[in-house]
Amino acid sequence: MQIKVLAISGSSREGSFNTRLLEAAISAARAQGVEVSEVIITQLDLRTLALPLYDGDLEAASGLPEGAIVLKNALAAHHAVLIASPEYNGFFSPLLKNAIDWASRPQAGQPSPFVGKVGALLAASQGALGGIRGLPSVRQLLSNLGVLVIPGQMALPSAQKAFDTAGGLLDPAQQQMLERVVIELLNTARALQVTKG
Repeated sequence: MQIKVLAISGSSREGSFNTRLLEAAISAARAQGVEVSEVIITQLDLRTLALPLYDGDLEAASGLPEGAIVLKNALAAHHAVLIASPEYNGFFSPLLKNAIDWASRPQAGQPSPFVGKVGALLAASQGALGGIRGLPSVRQLLSNLGVLVIPGQMALPSAQKAFDTAGGLLDPAQQQMLERVVIELLNTARALQVTKG
């Protein structure tokens, strides 16, 4: 069964540790497919959506921005979403929150792009906690929107020292933790598709 995963980084920073962790997770997910076609992963850069700060008056006057429609369509076309987000003062990034706010806006005749999806969460930070304080708020928001967020998650501390030159994780235990999260995401998405089928 083919599983489609949408991979999103909540960071807009060049060389972001969260984006690097997301890319390591993408590699791990692709390695889980017995055949290449079994796991399809699309990486979406939120910066390319050029979303304005959510504004109800703007929405009422002009409808959804093109970037919001692109994000909604991408979410609708995938079974699962893999998110890596930095932590800002104990919460996730404004870039990610704004994108989710726009994508959650209803459109006549279209179901929510979040309901029925499976989600997995990652974070990376130079600090000792690895951005873990921001993950509960991402989990709560996605759960409120109907995403089944898997229990497994990963926060990567001291991220400035965590990656090898090829983008993989230097610490085998951290690599195994990342792989466990990815495997749980894929297995849950597969199981959900079977029950729907």
